[in-house]
Amino acid sequence: MGIGRGGVNENLLPHGESLRNAVRWLSSQRDAGEVLSLKLIEEAALRFDLSPVEEEFLRTHFTQKPDP
Repeated sequence: MGIGRGGVNENLLPHGESLRNAVRWLSSQRDAGEVLSLKLIEEAALRFDLSPVEEEFLRTHFTQKPDP
């Protein structure tokens, strides 16, 4: 059921091949010990030719929100 490459749940991935590839790439960067920064998200957007809306999706889901 839904578990794909690298243990990523395919049902939770966003629509669009480029965006899915960017999510996988960012996940692999995080697994390699990289801190997921806005710079890394911008790199993913360029690398996978994402639209501004897709890049915003990554910012929303991959940046940590400060605790209130």
